[in-house]
Amino acid sequence: MFPGEPPCAEVQLPHDEDEPTLIFRRPPASIGGMAMPFESPAPVMASPTRRSTSRLIALSAAAGLGFAAVVGGLVSMQLGAAGFDLRAGSALQPAAAAAAILRSTGVAARVEAKAEAAAPLQVTPATAAPALPAADRADATLDRTAVIPIPDGIITIPASFASADGAYDLVIHFHGVNDVVQAGFDRARLNAVVMIINLGISSGAYETQFSIRSYLPALMAKAQAALEARGLRGARLRRVALSAFSAGYGAVRGLLNQPGFTDKVDAVLLLDGIHTGYMPLDHSLDMERLKPFSRFAELAAAGKKMMSITHSEITPNGDYAGTHESTDALLKLTGAQRSPGAGADEQAIYDLTGEASEAKLRFAPLSEAHRGAFHVRGYPGTQKPDHVRHLTRMAETALPDLVRYWSEPPAQ
Repeated sequence: MFPGEPPCAEVQLPHDEDEPTLIFRRPPASIGGMAMPFESPAPVMASPTRRSTSRLIALSAAAGLGFAAVVGGLVSMQLGAAGFDLRAGSALQPAAAAAAILRSTGVAARVEAKAEAAAPLQVTPATAAPALPAADRADATLDRTAVIPIPDGIITIPASFASADGAYDLVIHFHGVNDVVQAGFDRARLNAVVMIINLGISSGAYETQFSIRSYLPALMAKAQAALEARGLRGARLRRVALSAFSAGYGAVRGLLNQPGFTDKVDAVLLLDGIHTGYMPLDHSLDMERLKPFSRFAELAAAGKKMMSITHSEITPNGDYAGTHESTDALLKLTGAQRSPGAGADEQAIYDLTGEASEAKLRFAPLSEAHRGAFHVRGYPGTQKPDHVRHLTRMAETALPDLVRYWSEPPAQ
């Protein structure tokens, strides 16, 4: 799905209408008023993927299977939890096909084995408390076995999350199939709790909802109550990052446009999702629409925040700027300069057709720009599968920037 920049927040872009189920798998929950019962812990739903994961590891060990086969099976199971149809010739949605790229027998093991070399190394946070006996840790009894449903989304606790003293970082990701987003954070090995929000296919829907000042604090209160109910002793929020794919950028814009909210956000990740309109007289970029992002980019360039952007070469079907052109405006404001990308390596990706038989070169950037903690990577591709790849490969593109940034002590 191509993200959209509506003329006003309530308008859905016509070019989004041809993919009503690309990223969003269910109708958004009706919230009505903003009243939410913070005093009661959030309900939980069973997560067969995670229980099956432990069973696969045990069975694989008993059978004497190699590491690559085990990892391949785990990835296949994680991305297959959404129930995608993988039969040859089936009419797959682009997002379903993206989730299917690693599921073929044998191929999954080879791809994941190669991805291991490119995946970010596990980093022990510099802020971690001295080693404690396991029973004394705040997360000693933390229950990670089920996702936590919230209005319009879920909260998930990745296996990489750890907290000796109860402090936790929170990433709020907007837009993307839950299983695919979860798999990305699992591969990145980020030490954080993850909230995933889906509001449909229009950037306007995200911006409208998250321009309401009370909405996100209500969801964050849900996360706090849920972690306490799950057994994280002394749970307390430390840092917050906003992450968005495609149309989800509207939520980030709505939040950063709120007075004082930027001070509460430590990092922003935009995955092929940053747009603005054109001015009617001279067709120049509407910089007012970009202002929430440009302010944050300047803070990141100065090392006060972190911002990571990936973009494609897609030209939108509408009178508004694509992600490449919009990102160029931020580069100009920050003084960051593009340089040629590092190029392809041996890691392989596969066509998003449901048949993982033809290896392609790695999803490598055409260009990169870095200044302070502001990072931009431009990738090839002008088609919808190229756009979806920004979500499925987030663990190898933007998320490592956040892993590195949060491995450092929090800013005082």
